[in-house]
Formats: sequence, C-alpha cells, structure tokens
Amino acid sequence: MSGALARYRIMAFVVGTGLCILVFVGVPLQYGAGVTWVAEVVGILHGYLYIVYLIAAADLARRARWRLTRILLVVAAGFVPFLAFIVEHHVYQQMRREMEGAGQVAEGRQPDVDTEPRPGR
Repeated sequence: MSGALARYRIMAFVVGTGLCILVFVGVPLQYGAGVTWVAEVVGILHGYLYIVYLIAAADLARRARWRLTRILLVVAAGFVPFLAFIVEHHVYQQMRREMEGAGQVAEGRQPDVDTEPRPGR
C-alpha cells in the first residue's frame, strides 16, 4: 500500500501546484493582461493530470477501503486551490498511522492503545 500512497502524494502535489498556477497566474494574466496561453496550457495539463490524480486516489481508496466521505474530500481537493496540499497531509498522516498499527498487529504485538479507563466511561 505504500506504493499507492506515494503515487497519490506525488499526484496531489502536481495537481495542487498546477491548480495554484492556473488560478493565481494563468487567470490573472488572461483577464488582466490578455495573455491567454498560460491559462490554456496549464488548464489543459491540470485537466489531464487531475484524471491521473483520481486514478491514483481510487487505487489508494480501494486498497485502504476508504469510506465515501474521505473519497469525496479527496476528489474535491483537486478543485480548490491549496486544498490538495492540506488533504494530502491529512491523508498521509492517517495512512501512516494505519499502516504502523497494521504492522504491529501483523508482527504479533499489540498496537499502542491507551488501555487506562477514561473518566466518565
């Protein structure tokens, strides 16, 4: 699953960077200076790379058995500038925790879980 996570992370950074360039450079140049080629080129690239991003995310979601809400959040991250970076960070942190927990169980060790009773329970 670490390969699928790496592919997802790379595509999240690429798509997030492309979207930021499109929104903050291409669109202002197009409407402010009349330079349309930046928005056209980056827009087309972002569109095709977003499809690759969705495939990488779908592969990771299938392997990790994500719930629908996480899948929808990852899909939406390719539409909002900077959101891809935030979602990628949260997905990466959570996946690392899940993979570490699964590794401990597979090795026959108990995962690090707070076994002390909590007040009010």
